[in-house]
This record gives sequence, C-alpha cells and structure tokens, in this order.
Amino acid sequence: MENNENVVDVDEQMQVEEQHVEHDEQQESEDVAASDSQSNKETDIQTENLQQRSAVNLDVSDIDSDQACPICMEQWTTSGEHRLCCLRCGHLFGHSCIQRWLQHSCNSTNRRCPQCNKKASVKHIRMLYAKKLTAIDSTEYDKLKNDFSNVSAEKNRLRMDLMQANIRLKIYEDQMTCMKRRITEFESHKSKTNVDVSQSTSSGISKKFHLEHSVEICKEGGCRVLDYNPWYKFLVVSQKSVNPLFNGYGIRKIDCERFSLRQFIFLHTQAIRDLAFHSTEQTTLLSVGFDKCARLMDIQNNMIMHTYQTECPLWSCCWSGDNPNIFLTGAQNGTITQFDVRQTSNAVSVLEGNSDKSPVVSMATIPPNPGSGISRGGFIACRLNTCYTYEIKDTFYLPKQMFIEGPFVSVRYDKKSNHCLISSRPNSRQPYARHIVCTIEKNTSNEETVSYNAVHTFQAGNSQQLLSRPCYLSAEDDTLVAAYTESNNCISLWSIANGQILHNLPITDPIMDLCSFNVNNNLFLASLSAKKLRLYSHG
Repeated sequence: MENNENVVDVDEQMQVEEQHVEHDEQQESEDVAASDSQSNKETDIQTENLQQRSAVNLDVSDIDSDQACPICMEQWTTSGEHRLCCLRCGHLFGHSCIQRWLQHSCNSTNRRCPQCNKKASVKHIRMLYAKKLTAIDSTEYDKLKNDFSNVSAEKNRLRMDLMQANIRLKIYEDQMTCMKRRITEFESHKSKTNVDVSQSTSSGISKKFHLEHSVEICKEGGCRVLDYNPWYKFLVVSQKSVNPLFNGYGIRKIDCERFSLRQFIFLHTQAIRDLAFHSTEQTTLLSVGFDKCARLMDIQNNMIMHTYQTECPLWSCCWSGDNPNIFLTGAQNGTITQFDVRQTSNAVSVLEGNSDKSPVVSMATIPPNPGSGISRGGFIACRLNTCYTYEIKDTFYLPKQMFIEGPFVSVRYDKKSNHCLISSRPNSRQPYARHIVCTIEKNTSNEETVSYNAVHTFQAGNSQQLLSRPCYLSAEDDTLVAAYTESNNCISLWSIANGQILHNLPITDPIMDLCSFNVNNNLFLASLSAKKLRLYSHG
C-alpha cells in the first residue's frame, strides 16, 4: 500500500514539473517576441531620426550664407549660447562667437568688428529677436524709385514751364489784339500821319548834332553817371576823388551856361552807381554807391542832409512817381529798398526780387498816367534778367512783371510821351543789342503782370559789354533816342516819329551815360566816358 502511494506521489510531482517547464517555455517565447518588437521599434525610430537629420542637413545646405555666423560658419539660433545678435555697426553673429572674439581674440585697446573693423566692445552687443532673416536685393527697386522721382520732378518742371508759356501766350494774344486795334486807328489817320512824319523827318535831318565842348573830368577815370538840374542849369557828374586826403568818390558840378567846371563834392567811399534829382525839390540830389549807402544832398549848399545805410552794395535809385517823399534803391542781391525822407531811422520796406537775385541795374520814375498799366504811378526796375513795374496798392508796392527778353542794361521813362525805353544786351535768341520804345498797358487776364506795346525796336550792333545808359531827346516836333553803339564806336540817334536812324556821332572811348537838356532854347546831348564829358549841340 505504501509503495502504491509513493508511486502516485512521484507521478503527481512529475506532472507538476512538466507544467512548470511548459509555462517557462511559453514565458520565454513571449519575452523573445516582446524583445523583437521593441528592437523593431527602436530601429524605426533610428531610421526616422536619420531621415529627419538628412532633411535638416538638406535645408541647411540650401540656406544662404547670410543666415550663418561669419565667425564659426554655423547657423545662429533663436535661444541659447549661439543666439542671434549684432554689434553697433549692424553686422550679425552668434552670441558666444562674438563674445569670445571680443574678450579673448582682441586685446583691450583694439576691440573691433571682425567684418568692418569698426571699434566695438561687449556692451555694444545687442540681442535680436528673429526666427529667420532674409536679405532682399533691392538695387533694381531703388533704381526704379530714383528714376520715378526724377521723372516726377521733370514732369513738375515741364508743367510749370507750360503754365508760364500759356501765360506768355495769353499776354502775346492780348498784345496782338491791342496792336491790331492800334494799326486800324493808324490806318484811319494815314494821310495826316504821313504829312506829320514827312515834316518831322525834314526838320530832323536838316539839323544835326555837332560837338560843342569836350571836358576832361578825371585823368584817372572812374566817371560813371550824370544828371541835369533844370533849375540851376548845371550837370552833376560822378568821378573819383583826386585829392589824396579824401580817397573815394563824389560829384563834379558843371555850369551848362558857361560850360565851366565847378567844385568837387565828396560823397561816397566807393564808386557811385546812380544819381537822381528830385522832381520838385530843386536842391535835393539822391546818390547811391557800392559803399552800401544812399545819401541825400543839398546841391545848393553842398551839404549832405542824411545818409541811409543798407546791407548790400547799391546799383541804382529813383524817386517814386506816386509820392514825392519816397525814394527807392536797387541792390546787388536783387532787393529793392523803400525809404521815406520823413523817416530817417530806417527803411520803410524791402521788396524781394522773386526768384531773380541778380543786381537791379536800372530804375526809373513813372508818374501817374490814367488808363495805363500803372495808372497811379510808381516806378519801373530792371534786374539783369527780369523787368518789373511797381504800383502802390494799399500801403505796399505791387510788382507786375513785363515779359521782355533780357539781359537788361537800362530803363528810362519819357514823361512827354509816356514811353518806356528798355535796353537789353544780345542773347541766344536775339543777336543784337536792342532799345525798345514801348507803352505800359493793363493786362486784363492777369493782374500780376502788365503788357507792353512796342512802338519801335532799335537794333544797336551785336555787342554790348558795358551797362551804358541811353536817353531821350525832345527835338522840336520829334522825340529822339540816343544810345551808345559799342560795335560801331558811335552814338546812334533814332527818330521815334518814323523809326529811322538819323545819324551817328563817332567817338573814341566807350560811353557810360547819356543825358539831354535844354539851355536857352538850345538842345544839348551830354555823353560821359570814364574820363571825359562831351557836349553836343543840335543845330
């Protein structure tokens, strides 16, 4: 019985052990399978990482060199030690690289940017917050932008030129209409005009000017302008002082009845450029010069009444035709200064020359003339490049441009006929010097300009270097224009009645100024050179 029980126990034990072995084998199989699965997953992850690294490397190779640090040639980052930064000069680096460069690669006295060599230090490092930088080539865009700006400026300039051309065209059309009307009026009185012209011509030709006196004013030269005083019947001529104690310029009186020289009166420290007697105050003489002064002088007592100081050398002067207390001075910088003889402290106002800053070479008084372009009177002024009339409006003088071609030399006004005499040099369009006799007319289409009607245009040779001033002469039934013709070395005289040249007076030295006057019913023409005064009588 016991043996049987032992056999049974052994069998049971063997069965239990077999079950354990099977369980262990099954567990080992499961562990191997799990291990294989884990190995496959790791292999897949490594493959995916390699693919991503390959893609990253591909992207890096495609990136422009501007996206890499110029020191280590590695890409900069948006964080960490190699994050993007820049110096004060604007060049980009990785932070660790540029910090190491400035602290260890450079000495303390010579820390500089590794790219542009400008001075730099660690405190100049600035962090930049950007994920990606791309430098765009804007050369073509900038060129097109600059071309567009230039084209726009040229367009605006052409537009202004077109506007001015349209204004001139309108003025010329108005002038043409007015001239046609005047031609019609002239033709209606043709027979009477022909008779008057023939009589004037015969009388003018029958009498010619001949040299009466020649007086040397100053051996050293320096004479420039002259004017006539009808009340005291003497000329005043500007000249250089010959007295070593009074180095400067003044005027010389010349008695036109006895043709004798009188005393010299010192006025200015530098050259005198213009003289003008007052129209009603018999003894008052206005003078201006390069010493920036305008002076009022009592010519009878030879005393300087007052001196007005300006900021620029003065070239011309005149009295205003609308107010006997006002006189004007024209400066080298193109400004016109208004003075009042009752206000001796300073100037009343300064009139700018718009865009023309050239010297005011000549000025002339215009008396009131109802119906003309400057009916209330005023003055006319010529700069080298522009010509303007000035008429009082409220308390200010209103400039009105006359579109006549320059460059200008002189302007005169004849009270008898209300004619302007405007002289100009040759230019690229006009090969001859011109003396234009014209009237000033209103411009109904534009209040800022005035029109002019040219009665005659006298050509005076192809050269005009000097600023020589012509003059009017009232000869019996005709008015003459006398002007220095530089190319022919003569004084030419034209008739306004018929527009023809009457005769030429030969001369040996250039003429600076001309002036006419009547003494004891005799007409005289005075010509002034740098040294001499010549007097021509008509008869």
